[in-house]
Amino acid sequence: MRDIKHISIAFFKLLSFRKEVRVGLFFLTFLFSFSVNAQTDSMVVKRSKPKQLKRLGKSAVQQHDPSTAIVFFEAYLKRTKADPTVLYLLAQSYYEIGDYEKAQNMFLKAYDTHSEKTGTALYYYAQMQKSNGKYDSAKVNFRKFKKEYKGDEKQLKKQAAKEILFCDSVQKLAGTEKKIIITHLDSTINKINTEAGPVNMDENTLVFASLRTDKIEYVNEDDTAHGVNRKLYYAKRNGDEWKFEGEYGGNLNAAGFNTGNVCFSPDRKRIYFTRCKPNYKAEMICAIYVSEKKGDEWTEPVKLPKTINEPKHTSTMPAVTTDPVKGNDIIYFVSDRKEGKGGLDIWYTVYDKKNSVYKNPKNAGNKINTSRNEMSPFFDNETRALYFSSQGWSGLGGYDVYKATGDGKKWLSNENVGQPINSGADDIYYTISPNREEGFFVSNRKGGSSLKNKACCDDIYRYRHSEYIKIKLDGYVFEKENPKTPITDATIEIYIRDKKTKERALVRTITTDKNGNYKSSVEAGQEYFIIIKKKDWLGTSTDVSTVGMTTSQEIKKISYLTKEPKDPIHIPNIQYEFDKSVILESSKIAIDTTVFALMLANPLVIVEIQSHTDSKGNELYNLKLSQKRAESVVNYLVSKGINEKRLVPKGYGETKHIAPNENPDNTDNPEGRAKNRRTDFKIIGKLDVEIINDAEVD
Repeated sequence: MRDIKHISIAFFKLLSFRKEVRVGLFFLTFLFSFSVNAQTDSMVVKRSKPKQLKRLGKSAVQQHDPSTAIVFFEAYLKRTKADPTVLYLLAQSYYEIGDYEKAQNMFLKAYDTHSEKTGTALYYYAQMQKSNGKYDSAKVNFRKFKKEYKGDEKQLKKQAAKEILFCDSVQKLAGTEKKIIITHLDSTINKINTEAGPVNMDENTLVFASLRTDKIEYVNEDDTAHGVNRKLYYAKRNGDEWKFEGEYGGNLNAAGFNTGNVCFSPDRKRIYFTRCKPNYKAEMICAIYVSEKKGDEWTEPVKLPKTINEPKHTSTMPAVTTDPVKGNDIIYFVSDRKEGKGGLDIWYTVYDKKNSVYKNPKNAGNKINTSRNEMSPFFDNETRALYFSSQGWSGLGGYDVYKATGDGKKWLSNENVGQPINSGADDIYYTISPNREEGFFVSNRKGGSSLKNKACCDDIYRYRHSEYIKIKLDGYVFEKENPKTPITDATIEIYIRDKKTKERALVRTITTDKNGNYKSSVEAGQEYFIIIKKKDWLGTSTDVSTVGMTTSQEIKKISYLTKEPKDPIHIPNIQYEFDKSVILESSKIAIDTTVFALMLANPLVIVEIQSHTDSKGNELYNLKLSQKRAESVVNYLVSKGINEKRLVPKGYGETKHIAPNENPDNTDNPEGRAKNRRTDFKIIGKLDVEIINDAEVD
């Protein structure tokens, strides 16, 4: 049991290193470049005894150098009998360099050699099977691990249960490849080590991070000088090709730091990026910086405050958008701070430009983060979608790219972007180019540039939609009383609606021009809810669905506004059981299409629900009955999601009739009594805050 725990801890240290390096710049190559090379390793191997080889291999693991560990462990195993500990560590090292096939075989050997000592090897064997596309076999072995494992790593048993379900869903996902063309960028950009963080500065400029070398870099535990750092570089579009140009940003690259993970504010006036450096524990600690655009140059970078850059934790991989309500920057980033869901999480902070303050970071929540690692966020301002990579959701293997839509702070359910973007390897750093028909991502899938194994290092790939669907929303707003008169400066709020839960999130706010016109792009396969409003006018709403659209097209919408009424508005066809306050089902349709629709379109208004009776019966009784009927309407609206603070029930009994209850000859007037048995609503005020967008950061 002690050996099992030792091996397991060693593996998690390796995973931790992988996490730290990927957090910094997602480099699977190593922190420093030294004079050690493959020839030197070969000489050491020849003159070393088996025990020395084992010690050197373990030392390489501790130095975060899996490639060197592989050299020593392979030599050790050729000279001695199978050692389960070495087999396990060798499997981990193969995994670290991205050689999933060898990792799969070696985890199985470790498990078969001594299943009790290397019990967790079965779990990772199944993980490698999943990454190699063997989902049925992976599911069998996850089940076997879950049934027989008795060790201390209880979180693995929980994760194995999830992985069993993932394998079922992944098989469906694997058969839904989209019409996307993938291209590996050429050798002027992709070198044999790792590239990371590609993002467009503009249509024709691509900024990325790289270690620009054509030789394999190793770590020598006795040599701690002459560090080789990753820097920011850029490429230019040349026709349909991208070609390397040189270093980017001048003063953004700093001696002694690994620099990368660039993102630009939507107006391209600010650049956020990461600088990383190992601490005294050899842990890669990263911090986020910001620089302002002055002319053609970037100002001296400023490190974000300690509320974001906690000294003992990594903060990296920034992504930025603009708050659709207040216009502040919302900065997403990746961190391993203690308050997370587990591993690496995505967090966000809001820059309050009025007070020049970065607000306390908040976790992006359960729709994004899992107990495993999430990383490389990218925010698409056009569709208000957050793209990120995760190990913890149902994926094809390794890190997969996911998409979540929301208002920047609240998220609807996420979805896997599918093949061919995702593969059994690690797929990260997904971005979208300004033309929206293409973009970039990073992967260590087979076919990359490497002098190590065939899936060693992360390269930049370009994707292009062969049939990109462009859907434009073309709307007009007119006066209802004068249908040819346009309403200028009306506010248009576009919400995306979750198809399952019907939750909404604000994605864009625009205004109408002098012709009452507004334009916006919308995504295929989505449901939208649009609110049109203007001060002193009664707002309205409309639905727009792009579900099922497979071709580029334009959607036209015409809406009408009326002046805000000062008198009560009648809700027609409201009926109750005789002498009771319960609303009939048939009456709910009338409520939905009148007061409910109005309150959705006018999220600030406070409404009095007024209920009236005719004069039959006792006056006090009628007053109480009308109050109960008004309350039943309020309760129904609250059940539909309307804030109860916006609703005031008021029963007036028979005191405000609008027609005679009796004829002049004192005979009964059925028509008049029917008119008096009514339910109205009246706007009586407005809230002080916008309740739809009340998710304000502390």
